[in-house]
Amino acid sequence: MKKKKGFVFVETLIVVAVLTASLLMLYSSYSGIIQKEKTRLKYNDSVYLYRTYYLEKFFKNFRVDLLMASLNKEEDTKPKSMITSFGCRGDIFLNEEDNLGFCENLYQELHIHNLYFTYNDLSELQDCTDQKGLCEALVQVNSQAAEYLKTIGGNGQEGYRIIAEFAETKKGEACTDENNDCLYFYTTLSLGELT
Repeated sequence: MKKKKGFVFVETLIVVAVLTASLLMLYSSYSGIIQKEKTRLKYNDSVYLYRTYYLEKFFKNFRVDLLMASLNKEEDTKPKSMITSFGCRGDIFLNEEDNLGFCENLYQELHIHNLYFTYNDLSELQDCTDQKGLCEALVQVNSQAAEYLKTIGGNGQEGYRIIAEFAETKKGEACTDENNDCLYFYTTLSLGELT
């Protein structure tokens, strides 16, 4: 009986091609999963949620009404704002130097990069195709924070929320503006309806 050497070679090539294609599909799926997991780890991590809870308790004792007013005011030229950035401002602390100094130390110790005050329901920002000017909130923040804002829903819940942006190096140290290896972490806490 005659042996068919060419058939075995072609069969081997086909098997190798099928295995290679399968491995490439698995690799692309795996790398997508890894990327999503890395992003998820930067959103609402328990360590940063605890820090945000501490911040929320601290700022709730001061002039939150000023932050509410900055969101709710509507001017003739533009609609009301969806988000406002705040920090250690003298008007929030009624110019009390002790509390202002404590706030600045808090920012430094907790590695806070930005704090945002906004409405509880941010579901309108998820697709951002509206014509009401609400998408301007995404322009006010950096691209990573904008991506995080799009993940927050709300489903019509009334009230307000605080969003914290933390900046750290890979070693867990405070990140300065000169560092290019900053990692940004985001958390949010609902403040409920404030009076």
